Amino acid sequence: MEYTLIAELNKKNLLTYLLERQFGNDLLFPNFFPLKDTPFLSFETLIGSKGNPVAADVVTYDASSPLKSRKTVNKLTGSLPPIRIKRKMKESDLNTYNVLKAQAAAGSDVQLLDFIFEDVDFCVDGVLARIEWLVLQAFSQGYVAMTKSTNNGVITADNIDFQMPAANKRKIKSATATRVWDNATAGNPKPLTDIEVIAEAALTAGIILKYALMTRATWHLARKTTEVIQSVLNSTTAGRKPTLAETNAYLFAQDLPQIVLVDSYIDIENDDGTISSVNCWVTKYVTFVPFLNVGNTLSGPIAAETNPPKQATQVKRDRVLVQKYSETDPVAEYTVGMVNAFPTWPTVDRCYRFSTTDTPEADGLDD
Repeated sequence: MEYTLIAELNKKNLLTYLLERQFGNDLLFPNFFPLKDTPFLSFETLIGSKGNPVAADVVTYDASSPLKSRKTVNKLTGSLPPIRIKRKMKESDLNTYNVLKAQAAAGSDVQLLDFIFEDVDFCVDGVLARIEWLVLQAFSQGYVAMTKSTNNGVITADNIDFQMPAANKRKIKSATATRVWDNATAGNPKPLTDIEVIAEAALTAGIILKYALMTRATWHLARKTTEVIQSVLNSTTAGRKPTLAETNAYLFAQDLPQIVLVDSYIDIENDDGTISSVNCWVTKYVTFVPFLNVGNTLSGPIAAETNPPKQATQVKRDRVLVQKYSETDPVAEYTVGMVNAFPTWPTVDRCYRFSTTDTPEADGLDD
């Protein structure tokens, strides 16, 4: 490891750029699982620790305060995994840098600045994109499943389960498969009925659900059904489909959860360089929540920051550490983005996962 070969990328300039640059404006995870620092590389989430408040008792004067028991909670423990991405400037790229640098000396430095900061943007955006994928995978289905196709540096083939209670995993409450939302016959699916069934099941458990999170594709399945058209537009004809605003106004009037769209796409690169675009949310699921901020994404210490190599130029922005260095044989310039982070979901027992397209169950439970 040697010092960076890019003269313009000293620590001061890199920090100035990162502080002024806007990253992750289109990402959804900060709305649901915002980043939170932790001094540890392990985490312990107390599932069930965020329930309704236990009421105090009315007592007589001079009486002792009634002793209440602690809630029975489950613990989900784990380690914060390293999230890493690296980009390389080869000798040909460095030759391009030299050409642009010569042009900048003549008074045109826009292309030079775009070129030297491109890898920085790439690495910061890449780290945040992986956090987005982790959070929305967990949020949509209650677990994270990493495979070679979704995480090229796969660390485990096992699902990372956030322990959503079995009673909170639901299917359409019907004895027939015709009620699935992707049924081509508009009169068969009953999305509004399904939303009401989930809301009532939660209310029985003392949970008031406020939002129903789904992809745009799932929403489009719902809005073209006869039930939604007739109920929302108060019409027996299918002249047009209701808008999201109209549907949410109807749901609000019925004291039912509001629909929130959660489309978020990232690109994933495989070993052969093939890049595919994926939706971070598992489309068939709708997640019902009592509030939008349901957890945190814990960010732990990074060894490269606490024990920095002398030759590396390092700057940190929003928990993402950017590191610049070079190698001599062959000559190359490297940019690395890194964070140790993972979502924690202490309110998972107050959220409901609903499958819109799997074979329904008569009792509504996802058996």
